[in-house]
Amino acid sequence: MTRRTRLAVHPLEARDAPTGLDGPAAVFGNVDRIAVKPAANAPPVISNFRAIVGPNGQVTFTGTVTDDTPVAGYVVRITGPGVDTYAIVQGDGTFSTTTVVNAVGSVTVSATTTDGGGHKSEPVYTLFTPTP
Repeated sequence: MTRRTRLAVHPLEARDAPTGLDGPAAVFGNVDRIAVKPAANAPPVISNFRAIVGPNGQVTFTGTVTDDTPVAGYVVRITGPGVDTYAIVQGDGTFSTTTVVNAVGSVTVSATTTDGGGHKSEPVYTLFTPTP
């Protein structure tokens, strides 16, 4: 003989809903006022990006990365005419890398980074003239 259990589905009442989510109310199916907390993963932001020109074409790129998650280990990609390099972001959000730039005249390079959620930063730019 098989034993069977009968289950019934009842809608939640307001007193059964979780509290403290501080999100907007949403409607799903027949259930009203379910609080949903929006995802808090914004793209990272690069600031203070600059080029420090040294002798013999050497250029040091520096800047700072901020995000809503820890930024240590993010990779900042720096590209432009005669430049294709990267820098690893430190625990305090700063990055720095030195490379030799083989270009004549003024050079504009861009820097971007991507967080663990796949959100890419807006590009930032700096202009410099490398020494021969």
